[in-house]
Amino acid sequence: MQEVQIKAPKHEFTILCDDIRQEMGGKTSLMGLYDHHIVVPQVPFVLPKVCFYTRFSRMDGQFKFSFSIVAPGGERKDIIRDSDVQIPDGAKEGTFNVIASPFEVGGEGVFEVIIGLAKGADRFEYVYKFAISNGQRLQAEYEQFVAEQQKAGAN
Repeated sequence: MQEVQIKAPKHEFTILCDDIRQEMGGKTSLMGLYDHHIVVPQVPFVLPKVCFYTRFSRMDGQFKFSFSIVAPGGERKDIIRDSDVQIPDGAKEGTFNVIASPFEVGGEGVFEVIIGLAKGADRFEYVYKFAISNGQRLQAEYEQFVAEQQKAGAN
């Protein structure tokens, strides 16, 4: 008997935003999109929520879906663990709206989102990265730079 390997679902994209809303007529609205980088006023900080809009292609049938966020220090928070997902017959795409609320920021750096899909014995893992920076630190560095430029111009 030959073992059948399924083709891995393809991670098309993940969009990081402040909110995801389901609208009338089946539309989805994404509010406050980030370009893989969030600046918070200070660290530590608590964002009311952070949302992830993720699309996969090459999907069909039943899957288990997991979604975790790993902080720069290595702390892992499981947002969704092995949730059953049924892709409708004839559809080949899966879109997942994940909300992390509240989202506690303990430090600056690169955060990793680990998205897991499992179908039977086949397991697939995908990584999406985003950064968080401390606005107070960025402002202080900018002010120091401007002061140094003014001082250099005076000499």
